[in-house]
Amino acid sequence: GHFHDIQSCDFSPDSALFATACYDTRVIIWDPYTGDMLLELGHLYPPPRPIFAGGANDHYVRSVSFSKDGLHVCSVADDGYLRVWDLEDSCDPQYIAEHQNALCCSFSPQDHRISVGNRTGGVVFYAMPRCVPALQQLCRVTIRKQVISTKVDHLHLPVRLKEFLKYHDL
Repeated sequence: GHFHDIQSCDFSPDSALFATACYDTRVIIWDPYTGDMLLELGHLYPPPRPIFAGGANDHYVRSVSFSKDGLHVCSVADDGYLRVWDLEDSCDPQYIAEHQNALCCSFSPQDHRISVGNRTGGVVFYAMPRCVPALQQLCRVTIRKQVISTKVDHLHLPVRLKEFLKYHDL
C-alpha cells in the first residue's frame, strides 16, 4: 500500500488496527489479521502521485501513535505539523499544531497529552481535550481484545454489526 519506506508503526489498544507512517506522505490504517487497508490519512493535498511519493519530498511522515480509545491517531511529518485524526471522521485532521523538526509522537496512557520529540533533543507536550468514548466504541474494543478479525465472521451476529466490529465503518 505504501510507495516508500515505512518509518513508524503502532497497534491500536485492542490490536484490531495497525497504523503505518511512511515517507510517501501517508498514514495507512490496516486490519492486521487480514491485511486489508481500511483508511488512508494524507499529509499532502492533493495526494502525490506514486513517482513523487516514492522519491524525496518535504512531507515525510515520521511517527504515528494510537490513543488509548483507539479512535484517535497522532502523527508528525517533516512539513512541520503535528496532526491528530479522529478515525470516525477522518476526512481532515481534528487538530493541527505547528511543530518544526519533529521526529516522534506518542499519546499518554490517559489520552489527554501528546508528547513530541524533536531533532534538537527536546520534548514538547500538547494538551488534548478530554472526551468520553461512546459506549459503542467501548464495546467494540472489549470484544476485539478477545476476537480477531477472521473470527468475527463466525459470530452469530447481523452483518452490519460484524462490519462495525471489523472497523469497516471507518
